[in-house]
Amino acid sequence: MSTPESPRPALPVGLTLDRGFALLRRHPRALLLPQLVLNVLPALFGLVLVGVGYLLLGDVRTRTEQVRESTFLGDSRLVTREVADYSSGQQVLLGVLIAIGALVFVWFLLAAYVSVVRGADRAVEGRPHLPLGRAMRESLTATPKLFGLGIVFYLGMVVVFAGLALVVVLAAQLAGALAVLVGLAAFLALVYLVVRVLLWPVVHLSEATGVRSYRRAWDLTRGRFWSVFGVLLLVGIVVSVVSTVLSLGLQLVVGGLFALDETVGAVSVIPYVVLLVGLSVITTAGFIAPVVVAYRTLAGRDTAELWQAAEAMGGPGRDAGDAAAGPPAEPGVRRWASDEPPIAGAGSGGAGGVSSGSAAGGSSERLWSGDAAERPEGAADRPGGLPAADAPADPGMDRWKRGADDGERA
Repeated sequence: MSTPESPRPALPVGLTLDRGFALLRRHPRALLLPQLVLNVLPALFGLVLVGVGYLLLGDVRTRTEQVRESTFLGDSRLVTREVADYSSGQQVLLGVLIAIGALVFVWFLLAAYVSVVRGADRAVEGRPHLPLGRAMRESLTATPKLFGLGIVFYLGMVVVFAGLALVVVLAAQLAGALAVLVGLAAFLALVYLVVRVLLWPVVHLSEATGVRSYRRAWDLTRGRFWSVFGVLLLVGIVVSVVSTVLSLGLQLVVGGLFALDETVGAVSVIPYVVLLVGLSVITTAGFIAPVVVAYRTLAGRDTAELWQAAEAMGGPGRDAGDAAAGPPAEPGVRRWASDEPPIAGAGSGGAGGVSSGSAAGGSSERLWSGDAAERPEGAADRPGGLPAADAPADPGMDRWKRGADDGERA
């Protein structure tokens, strides 16, 4: 007799976006600071690389060429300009420098993405923020494998796109109207596939599943396509609108300053660039944080009820002293304190097991994330951190109902 499959967690779109943006508001240091530094460092490296290239290239010959350029009114004009005429050795050196710069840029760009995912993950669980150096070090270390998985993913998407394009071309040979319908169906199929597997980077970074991340993301989004699509679409619209409006406003200000005085306008370029970098960091974190919340919800590590209870208790990221202060007066969620013994006599269960109700008689629920710093005394060093008899089947969060004897699992 087969065991019935447990119902998949719901993914409320509005609550997911709200929780994601709340993470950005409450934990700006964890989500923004490492990302900012990881974005600035490759720019500085690029400046150093330009200087090195200038010294190594030496004298560069130039040649004059005439090209015809189109004007705004649709006319054309002949323009004479000087262009660099590199030797074969200079071209090879220039290609090597560009390749190094591109590699470093991609490495740090992915590391910035990793830092936001890891920072949001810790913020949701209420764990303390990592020091800046450690957060950057862990992000840079995790980047090469993510880069390799990204190459595999995009190669797979290229194969899928080529297959769908071939189908459209074959349909066009039969009838033009059929090609339109087949092309629309192919586009919708591509969107469906992308949405179903788009959580794979977060899955890999959170579960270290490697190439299994694609299948894991596919399984998590089964029956939740429209919810995931809604989250991605809405957060994309919000982030794009905010980014576009603010960047256009900054451009208008700088353009106005240039019109008033060229010197003032030139000086204003510096704060303009700084503000653009800051805006890019904020919008990137604003997009990634809701995606992390969506993944955690679909994976059963968080639920809407848990988020609402945590909000009532003061939200994720409460100080450890709050947890050690004793149970709340009303039912809710709080984290294990380091001096609390593990619950005795509790049965085993899956990770992220959640009960929708609380114990009667004013009892409360306690939540422990499994982090080593929060492990109850006497807990074994294993997934979930509970003694061997009480450990959940998989790592993750576990909620327990605190009754008179602390022995009943919710």
